[in-house]
Amino acid sequence: MTDKNPNFLSFLGASAQRALLLELGITKLEDLSRYSKQDLLRLHGFGPSSLPKLESALRKLGIQLKE
Repeated sequence: MTDKNPNFLSFLGASAQRALLLELGITKLEDLSRYSKQDLLRLHGFGPSSLPKLESALRKLGIQLKE
């Protein structure tokens, strides 16, 4: 599956972007399926308001976060 939204980080705040890129090395939306909500919320700079945005983008691709 290819990433249909390569700029998915653009709708997140700068702190959440840095957390995903620098702490987890996330470069594609599909990469998020390896992580749970709890994993993401443990990241410094990643807040709960980022989750609905990511989950919405994932749903459009038929993907979800790890349970």
